Amino acid sequence: MAIKLDKKDKQLLSLLYSNSRMSFTEMGAKLRLSSSAVERRMRQLKDDGVISLLFADVNFLKLGFRAYRLYFRFDVMDRETEQKVLKLFEEYPRTLWGVVCEGEYDVLWRIIARDEIEVENAAYLMIEKFGDRIVEKSVATTTYQVYSAWNKAFETEKYPSMPIERMVETEAVDETDLKILSALYGNARETTVSLSKKVGLSPDAVLYRMKKLSERNLILGYTAWFDAKKLGFNYYKLLIGFRSATKEKEQEFMRYCLENENVIFLNKVIGSWDIEVDIIVRDNAELHEFMREIKTRFGPILGKHTFISAVEERMLNPLR
Repeated sequence: MAIKLDKKDKQLLSLLYSNSRMSFTEMGAKLRLSSSAVERRMRQLKDDGVISLLFADVNFLKLGFRAYRLYFRFDVMDRETEQKVLKLFEEYPRTLWGVVCEGEYDVLWRIIARDEIEVENAAYLMIEKFGDRIVEKSVATTTYQVYSAWNKAFETEKYPSMPIERMVETEAVDETDLKILSALYGNARETTVSLSKKVGLSPDAVLYRMKKLSERNLILGYTAWFDAKKLGFNYYKLLIGFRSATKEKEQEFMRYCLENENVIFLNKVIGSWDIEVDIIVRDNAELHEFMREIKTRFGPILGKHTFISAVEERMLNPLR
């Protein structure tokens, strides 16, 4: 059920997308509210489930992890099975995003893994629990991705997208850095005092390490994830294959998507699809309008394409 939000709520959510570590005082100055009023509003938005996660945008690829998405189609998907699948998402420590879907697939499981063996083991885990009901599975891996603004939902200015996460050389980090990254992914607003207690360093030493992690592009920014349904929108993931598409045409397609206010996430993948486009729309009419525009502009390079819609999701910390 959608939550009724006023203009200040929407502006606050937009600020959190751009920088979820921004101080209450700084956000208050931008919103013309007191810092205590901003804090109350944020707490309420989290309690209402509008804010799913405030997190550090960690460059998993640079840490040696790759993002994989495992898709499963079930022949029987009752409420009990859905709950068991959601529980599996929560129990698996490398789950980044788990979704019960409607459409081409019934389950989308986004994980991070160091190699294909870890992915295979995750797939076996799902099959061991639900194999008698799974009739199809598919796997895709990300070559690069970008997280874009939710300004359509907030009716605010469109902030720039988060920096693109792409394949790069991995960098070694020590256990302390990993603990800091894990804590900040779980809560971007974690204080340096709180972090210092978790990692056994002084607050100043923690702050220094955080700055270095940002300079090394291991932290790409601080942002937020939201529940589209609580904002009055439906969340769709479009799975698109290209045909006879040059690199220039693919790049043109991606530029178009990143400029479109419906698009909030873009993945260039290797697998059953070439690209995955995540969009938010108010209804089927908006979905049809978006797809019609895509087919009008890029029909000659579009191959097989389909979509899934998110019914219930779990946004989790894969470094926990």
